[in-house]
Order: sequence, then structure tokens, then C-alpha cells
Amino acid sequence: MYATVDDVYEIAGVSVDLATLKKAQAIIETASGRPVELVTDTTDLIWLKKATAYQCAYMEEDPTSVFEQPNLESYSHGDDKMVMGNKDVWLAPLAQKAIGNVSWRRSRMIQFGPMDYRKELKRQNRETRRMRGKWGWHIL
Repeated sequence: MYATVDDVYEIAGVSVDLATLKKAQAIIETASGRPVELVTDTTDLIWLKKATAYQCAYMEEDPTSVFEQPNLESYSHGDDKMVMGNKDVWLAPLAQKAIGNVSWRRSRMIQFGPMDYRKELKRQNRETRRMRGKWGWHIL
């Protein structure tokens, strides 16, 4: 488990039962894309503990409501038009923010600073020459 009942009370200030905690845990595992058994980094565990606590607080009134809510933005009766939203109603906004901080969700950009276009062009030209030599491609 990412969090305990005591963790939820300490972080979110709500008292929950074990059944609600297990439902929140399952939602957070689904949203983060990793089951608890695969997460070993301590920083990731801290963020997922917070996400689970926030999800429990979000589910405090009715733990099953997240399984029943439609993602409906607007509905007009005249032509029976329904507009579905892009908001995840089953996931607490703070939990979504915490999940965004785990290591496998962060940007994987390696290069910092401005790009040197001349250097990149030279690299691409070297790669092109190498591929032409390897595969016998020639300029016509």
C-alpha cells in the first residue's frame, strides 16, 4: 500500500476505513500506471502516498461515487446534444498533480540550453554519409 489510514489522516485530515483506502489505492495505481510492487524509488513512494491520501479525501463523502460520475460538460435537450469533458472526474485534482511528479511521468529531456543548429546539421550529414556507405545509397 502506498499509504496507511494514519497517513491519510496526517496528510489530508480525513478518517477513512480500509475499504476506501484500498479503492483509492487501486485508482492511484491505475492513474500512475504502476502497481505498488514495481515502485522502489523513495521519492516516488512519497508522491504516491500523497496522491492516495488526496484521493481518499476526494472520495470521503461517497467512496463509490467516482465509479458512477459521468464526464459530462453540457447537455441540451432540444437536439439531445451531450458534450463530454476532458476532466478526469474519478481522479482527485491534487492526486493528479502528485502523480505528475513521479519519475516516470517527468520530462525526459536531456539537452539543456539552446540548440546549436550547425552542430546538429553536421551530425545529420555524418549520419547520412554513414548510412549511404553502409547500404550503398548514392546521390543521383
